[in-house]
Amino acid sequence: MRRVLLSALTSGLLMMPAVAHAQSKDDVARADALFNAAKALTDAGQYTDACAKYAESKRLAPGIGVTLYLADCYEHIGRTASAWTEFRSAEGLAREKGDKRADVARDHAQALESKLVRLTIVVAPTVPQSGLQILRDGLPVTQEELGLAVPVDPGDHAVVVSAPGHASKTLTTHVDPENPSATVRIDSLEELPAAAVPGPATAPPGPPSPPPATLPNEPAPPVAVDRGRTRRYVGLGIGGAGAVGLVVGSVFGVLAKVKFDQSNSVQCNASTDRCYSPGFPMRKDAEHAATTSDVGFALGGVLLAAGATVYFTAPKAVPAVGITVAPAVVASGGGALLQATF
Repeated sequence: MRRVLLSALTSGLLMMPAVAHAQSKDDVARADALFNAAKALTDAGQYTDACAKYAESKRLAPGIGVTLYLADCYEHIGRTASAWTEFRSAEGLAREKGDKRADVARDHAQALESKLVRLTIVVAPTVPQSGLQILRDGLPVTQEELGLAVPVDPGDHAVVVSAPGHASKTLTTHVDPENPSATVRIDSLEELPAAAVPGPATAPPGPPSPPPATLPNEPAPPVAVDRGRTRRYVGLGIGGAGAVGLVVGSVFGVLAKVKFDQSNSVQCNASTDRCYSPGFPMRKDAEHAATTSDVGFALGGVLLAAGATVYFTAPKAVPAVGITVAPAVVASGGGALLQATF
């Protein structure tokens, strides 16, 4: 079967530019260079380094050929779930284009199914659901995946759970052919204690300071009249809200990109925007996150500009002017001292 796959991969090289028409010329050129470098590493038996370059080449210019090469590379280094996912993705792309390599990809995916190891994440009802976030090996876990035995690569896996007002928790597990399934149960999250308010720091007692020397009738320092202080505070508040909007837009933009890439790896076609289960719910999540990102950027930009306008157009402080006349002794006798403060 590996000879059949090698033949299919070789024929796929001739079609790489055709499947990358939606990308820019620079992306296609970079993808081609990465693919050639990965192919040389594969020929030298350096599959671990080759897989990373195949993956980046596919990201820049997705296609049937590079997807099959990436799947075969993952299979060589024992990442069975990643290989199975890429073979399924290649099959979907090939079916849409009527490409004969669809059967080759399907056969390899079916051959790997018996070797897959799986991880199940279960969340107890007592765990707070508001704002709950679960990451498996750094990638978000959707609500649809909870309770399902999801194929994962053999090895160690980390599940990080967090929720507002609670301490994050990290749970680890291990799966391999001898232990083909594992379940991570999230039973509770520890609430964070109320933040203690520190008291004012007190300096150790020292020698008393001598009273300051003052002149007779010393005038009090002038007090500046700041008519725009409140307005500048309002401008800072509006600008701060705008900055929060930009941060929200950035976070949801990154989340949309992650969801979109995940959907492409499980039965979604980036060029035709068609998805099959289980890629469809991931693509929907990506669309919702992208919409939220656009709203956050738009609202944040408007508020930031409004805050800057309010702040910089506020009236400046006007210093007070004071004049004081005090008696003084001079060489010729009595006199007066005139002092002005600005």
